[in-house]
Amino acid sequence: MTDFSCWFCESVIEKIDVKAVAIEVSNLWFATGVSPSQTFYAHSECVKTRLSLGNQFDPEDLLDPQ
Repeated sequence: MTDFSCWFCESVIEKIDVKAVAIEVSNLWFATGVSPSQTFYAHSECVKTRLSLGNQFDPEDLLDPQ
């Protein structure tokens, strides 16, 4: 089994955190249209508290889109 570590707090993300997220990052201005990307992982609470500044992101939306 592969352990996923949180991008923010660096702790292991347990399967009990069913709202944990994968965040894909790529270069916004990559010229060819197909940008290399990297994926980071985060606990639901870490992403909710650290990425929500003005964006109102809630991991719950990924489970129950409205």
